[in-house]
Amino acid sequence: MPTPPKKTYYRIREVVAMLNIPASTLRFWEDTFEQLEPDRTPSGQRRYTPENVEVCKLIKHLLRDKGYSLEYAKRELETYRKCPPRNVYVCKSADDALNLLREVTNMVSGNLHAESRIKAVERWIRSIEIAEEPPRPPHKNIRGAEYFVQEK
Repeated sequence: MPTPPKKTYYRIREVVAMLNIPASTLRFWEDTFEQLEPDRTPSGQRRYTPENVEVCKLIKHLLRDKGYSLEYAKRELETYRKCPPRNVYVCKSADDALNLLREVTNMVSGNLHAESRIKAVERWIRSIEIAEEPPRPPHKNIRGAEYFVQEK
């Protein structure tokens, strides 16, 4: 299924369809989580930004996938918002990529769908033949050994 283009705003029915949850649940989350505050049109319709949608996805993951209580999910969401990832991760080798995937696997432990996808990527990385540069021929000095021979 192709990914839809990024929009500036989403309506409530679009967000509900993306997350596969009832609209009443989404409205409840707005009342419960202070991080989720969609804009409103002058007529009062909700307009969710892509950032709001990401918060909704995180809330759903914490409550539905991880099974956290509302209070614990609130604390987790506050911690996440205070300390977003600081570094851009760079993989310079297949080993770097595999190590990063192991870390992510630990972070999503219990989410069988995510774990199986990570395993598929790991298998793919291991199956790739890494093309290495052929070794360069030894450097030939422009001036040969005879240049350094000292005359007696």
